[in-house]
Amino acid sequence: MNTMMSLSGTVQNLSVERKLTLVLLVIMVLMPLAVFIVLQSGGAGQATNVLIGLIVASIILLVPFAKWMSHVLALRAIRELNDQCQRLKEGKYEGIDLPKGSDEGHDFQKLKWNMHWMGYTIATREIRLRRAMADLSQAQRQIGESLGYASLIQTSFLPRREDLFDYISDHFLIWEQRDVVGGDAYWFRPTRNGFLLGVIDCTGHGVPGAFMTLIVTSLLQKATEDTESPALVLARMNGLIKDALHQNGRDARSDDGMDCALCHVDRGKGCLTFAGANTPLYVLGGDGVEIVKGDRCGLGYVRSSKNFEFTEHDVEVGEGKRFYLASDGLVDQVGGERGFPFGRTRLMEFIDRERTSPIAAQGIDLAEELRRYQGEERRRDDITIIGFEL
Repeated sequence: MNTMMSLSGTVQNLSVERKLTLVLLVIMVLMPLAVFIVLQSGGAGQATNVLIGLIVASIILLVPFAKWMSHVLALRAIRELNDQCQRLKEGKYEGIDLPKGSDEGHDFQKLKWNMHWMGYTIATREIRLRRAMADLSQAQRQIGESLGYASLIQTSFLPRREDLFDYISDHFLIWEQRDVVGGDAYWFRPTRNGFLLGVIDCTGHGVPGAFMTLIVTSLLQKATEDTESPALVLARMNGLIKDALHQNGRDARSDDGMDCALCHVDRGKGCLTFAGANTPLYVLGGDGVEIVKGDRCGLGYVRSSKNFEFTEHDVEVGEGKRFYLASDGLVDQVGGERGFPFGRTRLMEFIDRERTSPIAAQGIDLAEELRRYQGEERRRDDITIIGFEL
């Protein structure tokens, strides 16, 4: 019995080519030789009986013998390989019996060996990938927490909504950063007879833009210490940003700044004074929506003249009038069926169409109008718009 098991194991370890050679040797050499010997040693009757017996035995044993031979030659090894492939598919890289070396055994065993080490390599890289993903997830979580805290810091530099309501009871505010933090801000400061109100659009988005908003909101306190003139404030801000960022010459290492729409409301005179740096004022009156353009000069940039004088525009404050300060993120947002920007024309048409709505409701409707227009398009810029009536 042990001899038969040893012989079977030896046959299993043979290559497919050697197994076929052995089978052909038995069928084409040994069996005819045995028949020939029987025929020579016995009579014709005995030879006939032997041939008939062989034919009958061959017919009876053909199917079992074919199955056994296919199992011996290939099917067993193929099933083992399929089982190994299934284990690799399920991520089970251990528990596979291997030959002692990659050069031992037949072709299927070599293939099994190679597949095992292929699975081992995949498993090793998968472990490394999991570790890298875990490190990346932790880093992303830390960055997210840092950005969340940075957002709180940026928000703390903005005017409190309570202060806005104290001085401007009828208003709406849309302040939506493209990222967690961004480069848009709004600014408010009470004055002797009214208040200063501005919308700021700094260079960049995200963290760089947020840093710029912190810088300019701090500089605005200095620029408005002894004046209520929007034009003078913008001129001072132009110089202060240049000095703070060392952007007074062509050899400057940065070229950052801001655009701004700034107005002063004097309640005693019933007048609004506006000055803008690349940003307009929208005025809704009885004849529709009018644009009061700002000057074509940004604040603090290397190319901006430090001696630039900004223009002031006086607008009478009357019943039924509404005023809107907006960064360019709203009008530049693409969307619609053709992917065009929202545009000033569409904004003005919306303002005129919604003139009878309460100002707070108009802000809600404008935010919804923008979301509808944007559709599946990504947000391109930070958006800030303040609308108010006096």
